[in-house]
Amino acid sequence: MVISIFDDFDNPHYAGGGPVVVRTIAHRLAVDHDVLVVTGGRRLHRSERSGVAHLHLPVTWLGPRGGQLLWALLLPLTAVCLRYDVWIESFTPPWSSNLLPLVTRRPVVGLAQSLSGRDMARRYRTRFPLRAEQRLLRSYRDVVVLNASDQRVVSECTTTTRVHLIPNAVEPPEQPIGGAGEGGYALFLGRIDVGQKGLDLLLDAYAGGGEELLPLVIAGGGRKRDEQELAGRLEGFGARVRWVGPVRGEDKEALIAGSAFLVVPSREESFCLSALEALARGRPVVHFDLPQLRWIPDAGSVAVPPFEVPRLRAAIALLSGDATLRATAGADAARFAREYLARNTPAAYPDLVRQVLARGGPSRDAAPRPTPLPADAAGAGEGNRCARPDAPSPPADKMVS
Repeated sequence: MVISIFDDFDNPHYAGGGPVVVRTIAHRLAVDHDVLVVTGGRRLHRSERSGVAHLHLPVTWLGPRGGQLLWALLLPLTAVCLRYDVWIESFTPPWSSNLLPLVTRRPVVGLAQSLSGRDMARRYRTRFPLRAEQRLLRSYRDVVVLNASDQRVVSECTTTTRVHLIPNAVEPPEQPIGGAGEGGYALFLGRIDVGQKGLDLLLDAYAGGGEELLPLVIAGGGRKRDEQELAGRLEGFGARVRWVGPVRGEDKEALIAGSAFLVVPSREESFCLSALEALARGRPVVHFDLPQLRWIPDAGSVAVPPFEVPRLRAAIALLSGDATLRATAGADAARFAREYLARNTPAAYPDLVRQVLARGGPSRDAAPRPTPLPADAAGAGEGNRCARPDAPSPPADKMVS
């Protein structure tokens, strides 16, 4: 078994949630298979982490964007040289696929931790990344998606691909964490990418607010350019907004435990692992109502129309000013997370691999069209967004119950 992902825990530019997901998948598959994780690094070398072998391709020395381009060149060559039974390819910008089904006759499963064509089209104001992504998705026999909205998008792009919905999962806390009502600050937890993660919108919300908003703590790291932009935007906020940099392990647990709620102001997401981590620890989530985030429950969250800063400010003020509401919403969030994690486990990946191995054959054989999703599975009226940027229309608010 080979699992490939550009990002890595030691990546100086990203180190996002993707490596966490791949680590979980690799450990589960390693029970029954020999697993090799192919990932990015500064130099070519092998390592072993928690019993799983890693091959690091020398790409990150070229920087965040250059590293992704070099990865796109080296990964197909690596796929030609390695021997394996199944390859799970975690998609990488700028158009998700790295062409592996085109260079190998062995089964390749696409893992859509992100369908990056949407964000690339938004950033560069061109439809080309979306069109390229659409064509490349057709080359896969199997694609894993993390949410029902992306399941619909991929299904509408190709009639020859089996689309498997396997949501992300996290390790639940060893002990239940309560106290959302006593939390002292709002928390942003994620990669520092001002545009995609909507940090500019979040700071605009705080710039127009006052004492009715709890202080904001921003935790995460990113590309040097994004970190510099964030630092510049923070000037003038003083103690109301603090950026504490990347956090892991016990430091992250302590940061969540001291928070009142999590804010997810992203313009683009595929799942948002930090939202599930917060819910599992009894913290409500404020987020824009993106189609990809509709797995987040109404109880335990406040969803506002996408990108409307005044509505975002009002949602933050709502939870900031009502400790009882936060405590109730936090209890609802923890209850949802327990049930969610019981339903969604990494066991789905061994089942998928068994299916792929049983079918055998190349990764590009024609497959039956997946059963269409019901109209409400990913939000009625979304339509086929495969060939155009995703720009959801503002739906009605989801409010804490």
